[in-house]
Amino acid sequence: MQRLPRKRPIDYILPFLIIICAGVIVVLGYQLWSSLNSESNEKDIFMYTAQGSSKILPWGAGEWERGYNGTRLLQGDSIKTLSGGRIVVDLFKDHFIRLDEKTELVLTEIKKNGDSYEVNLTLMEGKVWLNSNENSKTPVKFTVTTNHTFIKTVGTIYEVEQVAGSEIIRVIKGTILADIMIDDNGKKNKVESLQIGVGQEATLTSKEIQMYTNRESPSVVNALSDSFKESGFYKWNMSEDQVPSDFSLSSSNVTLPDENATGEIETGLPVLEGELASPVITTPSTLNFSTPESSLTIRGTTVADTRKMMVDVKSGETLNTYELNLYLSGNTEWSFIVSDEAGTMKSGLNEYLFYALGDNETNSGKTKLTVAYNKEGAAAEEETTVTGPLTVPKATSYNGGTSNTVNADGIKVVGSVSGAEKVLVDGYQLKAFKAGDTVWSYTAKESYGNLKSGENIYTVEAVAKDGSKKTATFAIIYNKPAATTTEMPATPEPTT
Repeated sequence: MQRLPRKRPIDYILPFLIIICAGVIVVLGYQLWSSLNSESNEKDIFMYTAQGSSKILPWGAGEWERGYNGTRLLQGDSIKTLSGGRIVVDLFKDHFIRLDEKTELVLTEIKKNGDSYEVNLTLMEGKVWLNSNENSKTPVKFTVTTNHTFIKTVGTIYEVEQVAGSEIIRVIKGTILADIMIDDNGKKNKVESLQIGVGQEATLTSKEIQMYTNRESPSVVNALSDSFKESGFYKWNMSEDQVPSDFSLSSSNVTLPDENATGEIETGLPVLEGELASPVITTPSTLNFSTPESSLTIRGTTVADTRKMMVDVKSGETLNTYELNLYLSGNTEWSFIVSDEAGTMKSGLNEYLFYALGDNETNSGKTKLTVAYNKEGAAAEEETTVTGPLTVPKATSYNGGTSNTVNADGIKVVGSVSGAEKVLVDGYQLKAFKAGDTVWSYTAKESYGNLKSGENIYTVEAVAKDGSKKTATFAIIYNKPAATTTEMPATPEPTT
């Protein structure tokens, strides 16, 4: 009888190894297929420099780079503002993160869960404002981590600060949960959860943190401080939340030189390098326009570290540099008057580059304003501002659609008219409407006092130059949600 060969130990293990390897190959193949056929988690997340200067530290990079408008942000990126700077992060055109000056923020993680996203942020220092749109088709859950807090939110508006050893959470809309995290032998432990409602703020100083470390429970939640409501960061964010600026349509107010260029921008004027934030031009509101007016007052802001404000003026082939004599060292506002009579604005193209000088020969980048002075067309434009007969004003769209029924507080009505010198809605003159315009707009909002639950009837009146009038009415039906818990605390007058 022939003996069967004796099996080696490997003969028993080999089938299992083959099964395991096949399973690993299948899993890795599926993950590769998913990554190639799914949308990136970071799709449609962009940063814009709203004011001053900004920088970005891409994930894996060793040095900070200059921030540019329209930069796509990815998981692991860090962004920060310099003195006087502000950043807006636009997520899917529905959610916004806004950074105040001297703020550093890390996009720690960006995860996609079906149609929604989770964005985990780490605030290293400074102030950040978050607006998560609860009605968005792309919901976003934000988490914010500071030294001693972990905040989880969906569909809320709130502000977080980490400045000078203090950590503050302020809620503008909705309710948020904040976990208090204390170091315990090198590990972060949750010692308490705070529920912070609309109009409230929670403040942690070294005193409260020590009490939490001792497992005490201090009282840290109070009403929003008046000083915060009067701050420029609060007012700017409230304005942006009501009517968000579309920074993707134009460049920011800052003309940033290309770091790889030879030191000249398209005007041929030298670019100053330095760490001061570039000045911001606030008036006029656009940085490239034409005008028949023979004089113009340019206004703007700068950082408190500024000692002198300068401007390079290029008209035709002439280039002159001026110091703004009305500017006082340390002021944050400045102005400069240009005119045909003074020779600082000539017929044709005029370019103005404003920059700041600080201590120890520090300086800023340049902010450019381009003005085309149409000297010959001044009289003709004045005579032909309003053309055609006065027509009846008509409401044409409501929040961009045709339905005048809304569920959310706030609706922008856009209408048409011609031959009008001015337009009024319920006696309120629309300030943005200029004589001869053919489009008017009006915003109704519960906090403005011009929108209430149910049907709202408005009278719109167009007035011609000779005083004749034509009126019409339009309606807004506001289906106010039964459980509305929040309203914007500000009460500005209606805007257009």
